[in-house]
Amino acid sequence: MSYWRLLWLALKMIYQLLCCSVSLIFFCFNVFWLFCNLAIPWCTLTLLVVCIASKFVKLQRSPNEKRLLSLLSSPEEWPSYWPIANRAAGFDAPENSKAAIKKCLARGYRNVLLDAGLTSCGEIVVANPAKINIAQPLGELQKLNITEQHPMGSQYEAEAVAPLRQLSDFLEAEAAETTVFLRLHDNSARMINQLQKFMTADESFAQRTIVISRSPLAIYQLRKLKPEIICGLWHETYLSLAILKSSTLITSIYGAIFRNIIAPVIGISVVFLCKDEINFHIADLWRNVGVRPIVYMVNSPNEKRYFQKTMKIQYLTDSLRSEPHVLTKA
Repeated sequence: MSYWRLLWLALKMIYQLLCCSVSLIFFCFNVFWLFCNLAIPWCTLTLLVVCIASKFVKLQRSPNEKRLLSLLSSPEEWPSYWPIANRAAGFDAPENSKAAIKKCLARGYRNVLLDAGLTSCGEIVVANPAKINIAQPLGELQKLNITEQHPMGSQYEAEAVAPLRQLSDFLEAEAAETTVFLRLHDNSARMINQLQKFMTADESFAQRTIVISRSPLAIYQLRKLKPEIICGLWHETYLSLAILKSSTLITSIYGAIFRNIIAPVIGISVVFLCKDEINFHIADLWRNVGVRPIVYMVNSPNEKRYFQKTMKIQYLTDSLRSEPHVLTKA
């Protein structure tokens, strides 16, 4: 008797499992139907509205294209045209230092990227927040010797963290040919206001500088205050999930939003892209919307040859000693 009872219970459980499975299938089908009939049209309509609205709020790019070309230098200036020295080539000399900038110029390279952050007292300084705690008064920061942090720091004179105004005076006096890519690590409204005031008061610094930020909103706010500032977007990958990266549709939509909506609205002139996520097609898509692509981080001589000879794209590098023509001469 117990045998039949167990068999009946087993059959009853199997029946209930089948019923639940069928219900789940119907539920998923209904959700999919609702999404196709309601969500997709509304998403499409929302995207259309955003595209139309972006035409009314967009900012014009730098009105002087010749100034942008003069800042980036020209392909005729080979080989100094291709590399942009990250933190003034921080592998070769103390990063973000005046000594490093001098060394870049001595080698014939004038494009340098420097970090910028805001101290607790509201002063813009040239420093890498990942290595130097800038959330303190300027007086405390200037007690630090930034050359000590470099492996070859003993070869250089002691140097303190430079306020932006001090860097501008140095460039005007000793490095007038330098083009500065100023990367903002603080995208707060306070930073934007301070930078706008500084660049309004120091026109010569504004003329030699391209402001770089990972925040489209920060760029928009800065260019709204001072439209003639040339700005660039530091593009980082936010699609961290592998399933999202593997979807061609999702990555295409993601890229199109940045290129065709965000870039025209904020009026950027250059974009920094990861070397692992660029190809001929993506580079052409950015060029088609009037934005010059620049690749980061490129340190291998073979990679540099590839971007010079094949891709013909400028790149950000930590070392100028690995430039192909330098190694060939050696």
